[in-house]
Amino acid sequence: MASSEEMGGSVPELDSLVRDTDFFRSLVENGSDAIVSIDKDSTILYANQAVERVFGYEPDELVGEQLTVIMPDRFHAQHFEAVDQYLDTGERQLDWNNIRLPAVHKEGHELTLSITFEEHTYEGKRIFSGIMRDISERVEKQRELERQNERLEQFASLVSHDLRDPLQAAKATTAVARAGDEEALEELEEIHDRMEALIEDVLSLAKQGQAVGETEPVSVASVSERAWSTAGVDSATLDLRGSLQTVSADSERLEALFANLFRNAIEHGSEEVTVEVGPLADAAGFYVADDGPGFDDADTEELFTYGYTTNEDGTGFGLSIVAEIAEAHGWEVRATDSTGGGARFEVET
Repeated sequence: MASSEEMGGSVPELDSLVRDTDFFRSLVENGSDAIVSIDKDSTILYANQAVERVFGYEPDELVGEQLTVIMPDRFHAQHFEAVDQYLDTGERQLDWNNIRLPAVHKEGHELTLSITFEEHTYEGKRIFSGIMRDISERVEKQRELERQNERLEQFASLVSHDLRDPLQAAKATTAVARAGDEEALEELEEIHDRMEALIEDVLSLAKQGQAVGETEPVSVASVSERAWSTAGVDSATLDLRGSLQTVSADSERLEALFANLFRNAIEHGSEEVTVEVGPLADAAGFYVADDGPGFDDADTEELFTYGYTTNEDGTGFGLSIVAEIAEAHGWEVRATDSTGGGARFEVET
C-alpha cells in the first residue's frame, strides 16, 4: 500500500486538509447528491448546487422557502404532522436511511428520490438535512420490467388460447385429408401456415414487450373474413354490413382481435349464431354484433378483465386479449347490447 509521502503529501498535511472548512464546503457543494437543510419550521436554510440538476431550482431560489415547495401537495399535511410529532416525542414515523419518496421538479413533474435524513445542532438550532438522490430512471426500469414479466405471462396464455381453435381445425382437416381429399390437404397447409405466423408473431411481441408490431393500412373486411375461417363454424354465419374501411393496424393482431370476438359469440351463443361486422355510425371504427343471448348476468365492467368468464368451459382470456390489442393500437373498445338483443362490441379507432 502506498505511503502518504508516495501519494504526494505527508500525514500532517492530510490532517490539515481534514480540518479545512473550505475543503468540506467544496465537497458538499459539488457532490452528485442534492442536499437540503431545514429548521424545525421546515424553512429551507441551505441547498447545494446539485439541487439544480435534481429539482431544476437554483439554490438561492429554494433558500427561505418551505420544504413543501419540492413536495407533492398530497404530502404537505402529512409532512408537518410528522415533524411536529418528532419534535414533541422524538419518535420517527419512517426510516431515515435510504427511504424512497416522491418529489416535485420545478417544471411540475414528479421524481422518485432515495433520501437519507440527518439531524444536528448549529448555533443552538435543530437542523435537519436530507441527502437526496434521483432514482426515477431506476424505478421506471423496475416498473417496465414488472410490466414485461406480466405481459410475458399473458402472452403464454394468449398462445395457448389463440392456437386452440386452428389446432382443432387442423385435426379435423387431417381426418378428411386421409380420405384422399386434395383440397383438404391445401386447407390444412393454410391452417398450419396461419398457426406458424401466429406463434412467430406472439413470440416476437413477447420479446419486444409490446402488444403490436408494425402497422399498415389493413382492410377490416378481409381481416375479419380470415379470422372467421379459423374461428367460425360451418353452421354459423358471418354477415359483413355497410362500407367497411381500412384501418392502420398490425394485421396479425387485428385478426386475433376478430377471432376472439367471433369465438366469444359462438361460445356464448350457439353454433348457428349470426355475427355481423359493420362500420360505426357516429365514429371511426367498427362493431361486431351477434344474435345470441347477450350478456345475461355478466358484469360488463369486468368483461375485459383477464380470467373473467361466465362460461364454465371458458378461459376468461378472449375478451381481455381483445382489450389489450385495442389499447395497444390506441383504440377504445366497449361492450353494449345489439339491436337483436345479443352482444355488441364497438371498437373506436
